[in-house]
Amino acid sequence: MRDLGAKAVALAAALLLVVGGLAVVIFLAALAGGSFTTGKLVAAILGAAAVAVILRVVPAPRLLGAYSALVYVALFFPIVVVVIYAFNKGRQLEVWEGFGTGAFTAALNDDTITASIGRSLRIALCSALVATALGTATALALARSKSRTRIPFDVLIFLTLVVPELVIAIAALIFFTNAGFELGTTTMFLGHTLFNVSLVTLVVRSRFVTMGSGLEEASADLGAGPFATFRQVTFPRLFPAVLAGGMLAFTFSFDDVVISNFTAGAGNQTWPLRVLNELKFGLSPTVNATATLMLGVTLLGLAGAGLLLRWSAKRQGDEGIGSLVT
Repeated sequence: MRDLGAKAVALAAALLLVVGGLAVVIFLAALAGGSFTTGKLVAAILGAAAVAVILRVVPAPRLLGAYSALVYVALFFPIVVVVIYAFNKGRQLEVWEGFGTGAFTAALNDDTITASIGRSLRIALCSALVATALGTATALALARSKSRTRIPFDVLIFLTLVVPELVIAIAALIFFTNAGFELGTTTMFLGHTLFNVSLVTLVVRSRFVTMGSGLEEASADLGAGPFATFRQVTFPRLFPAVLAGGMLAFTFSFDDVVISNFTAGAGNQTWPLRVLNELKFGLSPTVNATATLMLGVTLLGLAGAGLLLRWSAKRQGDEGIGSLVT
């Protein structure tokens, strides 16, 4: 109970710290813009005093933890509101008229929405399968290659993940247009796969590097060939990371907006693009229901990938303990 009270005090102190800092920033901005008032001056003085007292009284680790909690609340509170109002029985988004699932029924009965859902699932599934196969092969090849061969490919892989998605989308659009591709599901699939291959490569490669080569060498010493060693030793140990990378690739492809928007062409809306275009006509419970369904699919994919990576790390630790015992 005492610890709960201390956390509540730290949370209030972090909130007061944010408010005090905002008061000082607002005063400085008003002073620079020539809109100085006595009220803003008093607020800035009180805010600065509150910041000084809080930084002196509240321990830094507890204050940072409370501030992190405030950041998470600010990030996820709008999402929670969207999910709650997706179950609004009424047609007006601003007025809560009771709990109901009519918005979900209306969304699933809309042919344009169900068509976009099917299109997103097909593209994401195909992209995940191809990216998993290519990414796994790339990870194994790079992990075994020399540094002069590996470094250029590492640069390309990291560039794919670091470069803003808008740049990749524009480059993909220019390439597909100049190459004579007709924009549609195929170009979206190729654009998604380009990014997902790099993602799967990093996930699988990190697992492969940390596994060690002891069991593979033992398998070779016992007379197993390279293919048998890979099938019986390497791949079973690598499978959780491969599956996690595939699930992440599916999730990223399923949620993609920027690349899809540039490479979709006419009449090929994916689920996220359908929600984005619906927002142009204003918010509605149907839009909230569609976004909530999409959020659920995304969270399931991310949760599955996280659990697989955690199980893989735990399994690796158990293998390490076993090797020490033997």
